[in-house]
Amino acid sequence: MQLIRHNWLLAALFIAFTGVLAWQVFLPGFIGIADTGDFARVAGWLCLAPSGTRTTFTFFQPGYTWSARNFWNSPYQSSETALGWLAIQLAGATKEGAHFDIRWLAVLHVTLCLAGFAALLAALRNQPKRIQAAVAVVPLLLLTDVCYTALLNSFYMDAIAFCSLLLMTGIAVWVSAADEFRTGQLALFFLAALLFVTSKTQHAIWSLLPAIFLAASRFRFRKPGLRASALAMAALVLASGVYMERTADRAYKGQALFNVLFYRIGSQGPAAMPDLLKLGVLPGEVRYLGTHSYAPSSPMASPQFAEAFYERTGFAKLLGWYLRHPIKTFYMVSARLLWEAEIMRPNNLGNYRVDSGHAPHARTHRFGLWSDMRSALFHRAPWYLPVWYTLFFTGCLAAIRRRRSPVFTRMAWLAMGIGLLGAGEFLAASLGDCLDMARHLFLFHACTDLTVCFAVAWCVAQGWNSRSPGGAVFAQLP
Repeated sequence: MQLIRHNWLLAALFIAFTGVLAWQVFLPGFIGIADTGDFARVAGWLCLAPSGTRTTFTFFQPGYTWSARNFWNSPYQSSETALGWLAIQLAGATKEGAHFDIRWLAVLHVTLCLAGFAALLAALRNQPKRIQAAVAVVPLLLLTDVCYTALLNSFYMDAIAFCSLLLMTGIAVWVSAADEFRTGQLALFFLAALLFVTSKTQHAIWSLLPAIFLAASRFRFRKPGLRASALAMAALVLASGVYMERTADRAYKGQALFNVLFYRIGSQGPAAMPDLLKLGVLPGEVRYLGTHSYAPSSPMASPQFAEAFYERTGFAKLLGWYLRHPIKTFYMVSARLLWEAEIMRPNNLGNYRVDSGHAPHARTHRFGLWSDMRSALFHRAPWYLPVWYTLFFTGCLAAIRRRRSPVFTRMAWLAMGIGLLGAGEFLAASLGDCLDMARHLFLFHACTDLTVCFAVAWCVAQGWNSRSPGGAVFAQLP
């Protein structure tokens, strides 16, 4: 009974988080997000296809049918496929003609998100009620926005990336706030990190960040065996990221490079050809200037051509070009910021089912206050994001230099890592491709919102520390 009285607010916050997610993705009137054609990259492995007529881009389709004829030996690998396999086992949709409701997959997505939020609440359990409420209500409101929850009812690889990011962050906060590091926490973080780095190649390239967290955690264990385990886990996470990058479909990489070289750099016309020739483009391909990989005249419909194109170009050469042309690169990044980063939700993907009575491509604005507000902010202050990240990194570095306490320092490093991940996601999305950017920036926006959560928690801690004698304890949390 005393335990209930002590933790009633944390329980209420957890129930509220659960209720908001359930309302959007499970209950009558539930929503999801339309397929761009990418669902098959995961669903093809699972022998699933939409039960009715495909409604690509226009409507969300919750019903699928299992059939051996639907199998596709997809060249794309993702932890989302493993989660999908578990979902069809739970649903019993493993025989010819079986029906699969995508909400079974959403159950697993939601479970990971809830686990991450529960870890955050565990880190707050010894703090005053007003502190618990002030800190936990921010992720409750921001991270249940429809821009995130809509993907929970989908086969997009970014869905598992988002869920595992929340789980990693929640556990990392829990671990950093505690004086004692438990082996169970280490194992959970390792699992979340593996799910994240194997979700998608775009995210695998940042495997170094969770690997560093695992490697640094070894200093908090006294037993040599646990220290060795933490290092082994770090190595496995890093190796998984390398594996994902090395085994990624070369034709897909070729398409992304084609878009950057011909549709972005090549938008200058023939004047861009000297640079493109140095990047591996052939003289006879001048006719593709200003063309993207999905245009009717594009040669990228041929996987053989796409792979050969990647072999003679490659991201290494492109990175070298960016480094040699910093001014052009800056303008490319700023153009992406002003054009695509303002859209937190893809405006060409519907959220409703066909039978909902809504028009094709219609998007819900229920639970979309935060994403609508952040998107609208661009019309008044388009440079708020670089200003925010500059202030955030400055604050993290200042907190690290102060060395107020080990807990405070660990939290500051953790916040810095989230900020670096967000900045890296933006650079990778804006410089590695130039199409469908709104969806490719999904994790960038999630990391940005997590930095807001850290900043609010730090402000609450500072305010409590200055007003209450007991606030010095909580002030260890940034």
